[in-house]
Amino acid sequence: MADIFFGTPVGIREEQCFASRKELIEADLHRYTVHGIDGNGNEGASAIVLSDGYEDDEDWGDYIIYTGHGGNDSSSKKQVDHQSWDSPGNKGLVVSQQRQLPVRVIRGFKHKSKLSPISGYKYGGLYRVVDHWEDRGKSGYIICRFKLVKEEILEKDYTASVGNGVMVLLKSPGRDSKWFSIGVDAPRAQRISSESKMAQLLTNKKVGDTIDFGNGFEILEIRKYLSK
Repeated sequence: MADIFFGTPVGIREEQCFASRKELIEADLHRYTVHGIDGNGNEGASAIVLSDGYEDDEDWGDYIIYTGHGGNDSSSKKQVDHQSWDSPGNKGLVVSQQRQLPVRVIRGFKHKSKLSPISGYKYGGLYRVVDHWEDRGKSGYIICRFKLVKEEILEKDYTASVGNGVMVLLKSPGRDSKWFSIGVDAPRAQRISSESKMAQLLTNKKVGDTIDFGNGFEILEIRKYLSK
């Protein structure tokens, strides 16, 4: 097996597609035919494959909430056991966060996202692990979770204020918080037109600001959504 490699291989471009895991290996994008995480607890993790393997994964485009390795039934895609931070892949992603190492993100055709290819696999670019924590998943088991953000988003800070193409987490008095997307179709978010009154009131607002719309809303979080 080749040595672990961080970054984008020479000659490989973002959004380039590959027919199989074998082609990913030949392109130096991922070294395994089955594992989702390419890495270990000593050197870090260099790549992940999103392929509808875990029910708790969330793909927002430029932001990914990734479920760690272990405890998953490959047939049902359900968690059947707890995950552990001692798993080499999970430890590798923690090391990548600590050392600020780039992680290649690859989306498979089975992965439920508008950014996924119709067949095969698509290289989605370089991300950084910015957070990790332990959570209880949909099936009731403890899972290791990681937040990855695309490098260009970290560099440009697109989420400083609200604008077209973003997702906004809003809280209204007496109600649960809810995600809204402005001008884009994003998963788990209610789309609002960029021309709507609500969108106009939100434009240029920042986290912590409020708008006088309906019962009123407070902005809890802002995320850029990449939709191509």
